[in-house]
Amino acid sequence: MTKCRPKTILLIVIIAVALVLGLGLRHFNGQWFFFDMPDRSGWTGTGADRQYLDRHAGIIKNTLLEIDSEKYYFGPEGYVHTGEIELDGYVYSFDGRTGAMQYGWISRGGDRYYYDGEGRKVIDREYTIDGRDFLFDNDGAEVIGQVSLHGEYYYFEPLTGKLLNSEKLVEGAWRYFTEDGSRFGTGWVTLADGRTVYYDGENGMLFGEQDIDGAPYLLNISRGGRMTGTVYYQGEVYAISKDGIVQEREKLPLWRGIDVSVHQNEIDWKAVKSSGVQFAIVRGGYFAAEEDPVFVPDSRYVENILAAQENGISVGVYLYLYNYTVEGIEEGLADFHAYTIENRIRIDLPVFLDIEDKEYLKPGSDELGGYEYRTALARESMDRLTELGYQSGFYTFQNWANNEFDAERLFREGYPFWLANWFGNDSELDPATLSWNKTARPSLWQYRATGEVPGIKGEVDMDYLYWDR
Repeated sequence: MTKCRPKTILLIVIIAVALVLGLGLRHFNGQWFFFDMPDRSGWTGTGADRQYLDRHAGIIKNTLLEIDSEKYYFGPEGYVHTGEIELDGYVYSFDGRTGAMQYGWISRGGDRYYYDGEGRKVIDREYTIDGRDFLFDNDGAEVIGQVSLHGEYYYFEPLTGKLLNSEKLVEGAWRYFTEDGSRFGTGWVTLADGRTVYYDGENGMLFGEQDIDGAPYLLNISRGGRMTGTVYYQGEVYAISKDGIVQEREKLPLWRGIDVSVHQNEIDWKAVKSSGVQFAIVRGGYFAAEEDPVFVPDSRYVENILAAQENGISVGVYLYLYNYTVEGIEEGLADFHAYTIENRIRIDLPVFLDIEDKEYLKPGSDELGGYEYRTALARESMDRLTELGYQSGFYTFQNWANNEFDAERLFREGYPFWLANWFGNDSELDPATLSWNKTARPSLWQYRATGEVPGIKGEVDMDYLYWDR
């Protein structure tokens, strides 16, 4: 074996020292770094425990530094900072995993925050982002909803910012926000869809019968638009001038109408109105027996209601019952109510529960408790409708009314009754001669199922409405 000579060992030591001193080689955390060469700076550690070693300065501390096009902040011990920190009067946010400075929208704790192009948090001011105005509170959280600023009210939507030239349901009242975003006070406004509506500074948009500047008006009950021509509303016929002022009102004891659903397809409601139809009962949907959700809306419910009202026709609603439990119907009614409010619908005639299903309500059977059960089911369901703010009633056929539940008792308790009795589908009887159980007229009478009305393709149900009932 060849022995290493002392001169050789000395030479190796001298070379090693030269490398350390001359090339800047340093040992840190078990790793070697060369600090005098451009490509020898770098990271050590992982995640939030990372530090950055600069070839000249060593461990970076108390410094905001850009590395590979990302900005990082290193604390007093040299570790990369994560989360928020205030530097020179500005608040910045650094990613919790990488430590890189964050920009734009960040969601945290249910609120949204915004960091501008310099990474600075937007705090306590209005700020324009992509052409939209947003408002941020003194913690930097996005402000949502109606806000009073400098004596004016404004409304800020999430994601879209300040409302401009737009209407909004605010605390139960419809408000209009103008071109600069301030809330409109009192007066007439023509909206983008052509509606001319009136806003009261205290109550918001007005609906129905109103006295404005000493003149009588009838405003659309769902959309608020000024009505003209002949309008049928709550048992009276209104003759309205082109400027929306009511000229005449006449009470009629009997109205002629129809009931419709998606099965009538698209309806020309202007033609329906011109034919003499004064009211319509529109299917709102049905209550499923076993599926979830319980309430399934008719696909033309909203369209039919709003178009009928726009043409001066009063509207009611019917809901078909497959569901046979009070709990199920209550759930369906809650969803129906939410859907109706969401689509800004107001109903001026009753909402009727359609009680006739042979499969689920089991006529001629005591399987569901029979006659008394169905009577109680109808009553409790109508009471729930009343609690939700609707006038509630029920619909059924003559046979069901006589044999399957106590329709007469419910009617005498004050619930509107809509009776189906078609007389062979070919009658045009004098409505004043019709009677139920020989002594009483119902509230509404569906007297025909094969009617023909301009504006509707195919057959349609025909009805009478007795205002004294």
